[in-house]
Order: sequence, then C-alpha cells, then structure tokens
Amino acid sequence: MSVRNLSLLARTLIIAIAAAIIGVVSISHASDVDKRAVTIWSEGVRLAGDVYTPKSIVEGQRLPGILMIAGWGGNKSNVGRNYAEAIAAEGFVVLTFDFKGWGESDGPLVATEVMGAADETQTLSLAAQHVRGIIDPYSMSADVRAALYFLGGEAQVMPNNLGVWGTSMGGGLGLIPAATDPRVKAFVSQMGPVNYAHNLQALPAEGMWQLETLTARGELPPFPGQVSRIDPSLAGFPDWAALKRFDLLPYVNHLATPTLVIDAENETMFDRQFNGVLLFEAVKQKATAEYVTFPGGHYDMYHGDNLESSRSAALAWFQRHLHGQ
Repeated sequence: MSVRNLSLLARTLIIAIAAAIIGVVSISHASDVDKRAVTIWSEGVRLAGDVYTPKSIVEGQRLPGILMIAGWGGNKSNVGRNYAEAIAAEGFVVLTFDFKGWGESDGPLVATEVMGAADETQTLSLAAQHVRGIIDPYSMSADVRAALYFLGGEAQVMPNNLGVWGTSMGGGLGLIPAATDPRVKAFVSQMGPVNYAHNLQALPAEGMWQLETLTARGELPPFPGQVSRIDPSLAGFPDWAALKRFDLLPYVNHLATPTLVIDAENETMFDRQFNGVLLFEAVKQKATAEYVTFPGGHYDMYHGDNLESSRSAALAWFQRHLHGQ
C-alpha cells in the first residue's frame, strides 16, 4: 500500500473513530437534514431530483454544493440514503437525481405517427412510446450538466464552490464537469470507468458503425431494447454503439481539480489499472490527488465497512477542499 493510501486511510479512521464518539457517521442522518424534491430540465425532459440541506443552516447562509451521481441503473434514492444524507449533515447542500428514463424521471418520447411540418411550436395529442431504461452516456452526460447547473443556482449554495461525486458509471460521467467547469473545486470518482476504448475493446468498431447505420436508416428501433442486454447483471438497455465511441481520455488528461479516486481492490467490471489508476496517475501531475482501495469487488463497496469507510473518505475530501478543513 502506498504512502498516499496510508495517509488517506489514517484520516478515514480518525473520522470513523470520531463518528463513533460524537455520532457524526450513523446508519441514518434523516433527522439532521431536510430533503426537498425538485425538477431539473435536461434536453427538454423532466428529471426528478432531491436536494439535501442540513437543518443547522441559518437564513442567508451559503454552503458548498455537492452533486452526487448514481451509476449504471442506479437511482437517487439509494445514493441519498447511503451517501447524501450523511454528507449533507456535515455542512453541504447535496443534490441527487435520476437519469432520464430511470427512476422517477421522465424519459424521451417517440411519436408513433408522423407529426407533420409546422413553422411554430405546437401542442399535439398523439400516441407515443415513453422510452425507459436506456444507457446512453451522451444523454446521461447532459443530465449531469443540467443537474450541476441546477445545484449552482440554489439560493443556499456557494455557486463557485462545488464538488462532484460519482460512483461506478457516475464516476466517469462526473469527470467531465470536474475537468471542464471551474466552479468544481473537488472531485471524487468511486470505481469510475474512464477508459471505454480499453473496457470495450471486445466490441468491433465496424460492427458498431453498422449498428448506427441501421438505426439511422430506421431498420432498427431508434432506441436499443432487449437484444442489447448481453450481460444479464447490467440493468436496462445499453446503447453499445454510443458507449463504444464515448471517449473520456481527453478529460482525464485535462483534469486539474483535486481528485480522490476510490477503487475496489478486486474490481471485476473493468481493469482498474486502465481506469482508476490511470486517472490518478494523470491528475496527480497537476493537482492534489489521492488513490485508495477497499477490499472486495465492485458491489462490495456498497455494503458494511466499505460503504462507511468510502463515504467517510469522500466526506474528508470535500471537507478539505470545499470547507478548507
């Protein structure tokens, strides 16, 4: 284990010990925070979000804001219960949301009939398919951007002092605003894939081009369906062509925001050497960075000691870089 890992683990242990004494980290922090349902607009689609605010906030006070991004098939409720409540209780305004077509958010609509030409926006009554459960990183990135702008507009948030936390696919998606938005002052990527070229090298590029050609010509449905579910452990309907061409490496090389990378020691969803380690090695040349692993596989991070310890590590990172502690 590296010196960086040891230093971060030491801070994590200190927080955990203090929590046991004063009750900072507990199973539920619902009594310490207010939760408010909000609507976020992304590409003309309503997203459902929840804003968590500490009850200790006073009128006129502004706090750092943190956007928390769920992973593949995840939802805001789990992120809220397992992470947002605890972190908001420590003096942050936290926003969680459901991606379009998932959870409580609306999805895109596909009209089942030709709407006809018009020079102006119209209100129509027509039959349409309500599309659900699509995994499209470009659409999801737009949702992340919209959510971050919503958070920055909250009256109780310091608009130029924001943090981004993402888990699994959300960790990779969070890389984009962390690398490009100057308001983001701290980033936590938990098991985030950032190297789709490596992760999806088994998918032939020519096959994906053909897939997109058939979709563009209407020979395949406009959104993927059951046939795209090649891995039963992954929820929803992946747009493999979009995933194949989704390139985060330019953002990896551009990232200069203080970054904490958390990985599962025995990650099986992708090779962490070409994802989390790659991200850490790139950002540490330009900004404060830490890399830490916890035992077990990908889904072990969401239970027991790993959940509490990884949450405490993220909290310590945000306190250090957003509160200056």
